[in-house]
Amino acid sequence: MTSNHDALEEQVQKVPFKISYLRRVEVDGARPEWVHDEPVDNGDGSSKVTSIAGQVVATTRVERSGQALTATTSLTNRGDQGVSLSCLQPLSLELSESVDAVHGFSSSWGLEYEPMEFDPETELVLAVLSGRSSQGADPWLAVESETGSVVVSPHWSGNWQILSTPLPPHGHRLTVGLHPDDLSLRLSAGETIELPAVSVSWGDSTAEASAELVREALTRVPAGPPLLTEWNHWWPYEDQEITEDVFLDNAGRAAELGLEVAVLDAGWFGDSAVDSNWVEQRGDWHLVNLARFPHGLTWLADETRRRGIDFGIWIEAEAVGVKAELRRLHPELMATSSAVGSEPAFLGYVCLGSPAARDFVTDTVRRLITSTRARWIKWDFNLDPGLGCDRDDHGHLPGEGLVRHYEGLYRVFDMLKAEFPDTVFEACSSGGLRIDLGLAEHVDCLFLSDPDWTEHHLACLWGAARLLPPRQILHWVQSEWRGEHRFQKVDYSGSLISAEQFDAKVQAAMLHRFGIAARLTEMRPDLLDRLAQHVRAYQDVIRPILERGVLVPLGAQPLREEKGHRLPAFQLTSGDEHVVAAFRLPPAGGWEPVRPLGLDPSGTYRVTVLDLGASTASDCDGATLLADGIPLPADRTSTLVHLTAL
Repeated sequence: MTSNHDALEEQVQKVPFKISYLRRVEVDGARPEWVHDEPVDNGDGSSKVTSIAGQVVATTRVERSGQALTATTSLTNRGDQGVSLSCLQPLSLELSESVDAVHGFSSSWGLEYEPMEFDPETELVLAVLSGRSSQGADPWLAVESETGSVVVSPHWSGNWQILSTPLPPHGHRLTVGLHPDDLSLRLSAGETIELPAVSVSWGDSTAEASAELVREALTRVPAGPPLLTEWNHWWPYEDQEITEDVFLDNAGRAAELGLEVAVLDAGWFGDSAVDSNWVEQRGDWHLVNLARFPHGLTWLADETRRRGIDFGIWIEAEAVGVKAELRRLHPELMATSSAVGSEPAFLGYVCLGSPAARDFVTDTVRRLITSTRARWIKWDFNLDPGLGCDRDDHGHLPGEGLVRHYEGLYRVFDMLKAEFPDTVFEACSSGGLRIDLGLAEHVDCLFLSDPDWTEHHLACLWGAARLLPPRQILHWVQSEWRGEHRFQKVDYSGSLISAEQFDAKVQAAMLHRFGIAARLTEMRPDLLDRLAQHVRAYQDVIRPILERGVLVPLGAQPLREEKGHRLPAFQLTSGDEHVVAAFRLPPAGGWEPVRPLGLDPSGTYRVTVLDLGASTASDCDGATLLADGIPLPADRTSTLVHLTAL
């Protein structure tokens, strides 16, 4: 047996910190003394540590990948009486030196991945209590010291907490797990629960440590169906202007461009009225708005495929609108809270801690996919569940509702993905307000943000690339918005946008899963032709690299409203193949050198510029590219360059 602090020191002897588990976990309101066995090699690249505190036995599985690890702790009650678990923060790590900088991101609608710098000499509590993992802050923190950087990230879609604590005179501790406020899980006799995993990565810099985190994530995310390209109707038409004719006309044009799925967003369900409000009627998925879609969804999906493109559809399967029939027909499924007021408050969603609610949601989505043969499900969630449901008839106790909801959500995704392996499951949440490594293990991609003007997109992409594999990132080419937004105004039908400006908007969205929300039937013919060429370049060159690729920012983060770095660049890498993308954002002047990473100085590389009308290829040695950078076209504000080792 070993002490808490030494439990895993030998196992991770090459890691620049010491790891301990269960330091803060409480059993029946008290912090016990955990006794740890020596780590056991599982023979599959992972190890296991068993820890005991009275009748509770903890098993922690640690999986290593490069300079990263993911730890998952399961707790089993081997006694004959139930116990209460709280302060569920299973992982702590201690650096033996002082920290010079602490970095994170705040997050809110339209302001995702806003950088934050913290005082390393002051204790920091980075946390979310909104009930959505990235509504408030992103579940990612980096600390930098003289010898390198360490990054931590909890795999959880609900409320989480990261404590960053200086340990004078020289040292620093990070503690990661679920947010402790109003959280208590009952562990019955003989029961086992698994706590959300925590990933840790390290490197000489925060960029390197983040890339290691993404490589570790690649070993855990679903392989999934192909990385299909999509058109979505939402921002140009919303629910007010979408009809089956509008949808089918755009789907046909999307097929001509080489896009592979046309996704019907919100507005298809509820009362059969042209002015029906989609927010109020969420949950009534059994009703099709026949005023907009008089032939129904099955016919619409068949007609979409007749035009040469697959069909996809949006649903907010967890949510329930205030006027939804579902509230009246199935009150037993509703999540409620008694925290405020004398009557339980309706929280606006079905509680997936309830087996009946899980069955209802699973059956609803199953029927939707089966009836339309949908190749794409866009799964939205536009509300903050806070601390979650506290009903006593859902199979959970008060204090457990949010945890049981997200356990249920993961279970629903896993069942649906197993049943429909050829369907893409996209997670969206008011744009990008539920993005985390936990949800990433159960879906194919996550939507970054509702706004998508190019500057904002690149700011978000810079942050998301520090957490997610690019194959799991989805964001659109700058959309034509029907509503008001001062930065989103763009008209692809008129003469105000140049071909070169259009190229920059499209190329910015080609470093991950590709999609567009535009009035394709009204787009200028020359821009349609350019879009088709970009789609082919994406499918032929970039998409194969995305399958197992890692996206690394080359330089500082661009920020909204002409702030931050104005010459952002990125490198997408898989093996010996790379795509380097560079952009000039206003008010930038000329190019700065863009130096790729990870090339063999003694090797030779084929350098192919992928810009339309300027696709050229030449050979260059790795040493020159590393020292001088990639030649960039002086007359363009964006460029994509493909590098392959010869």
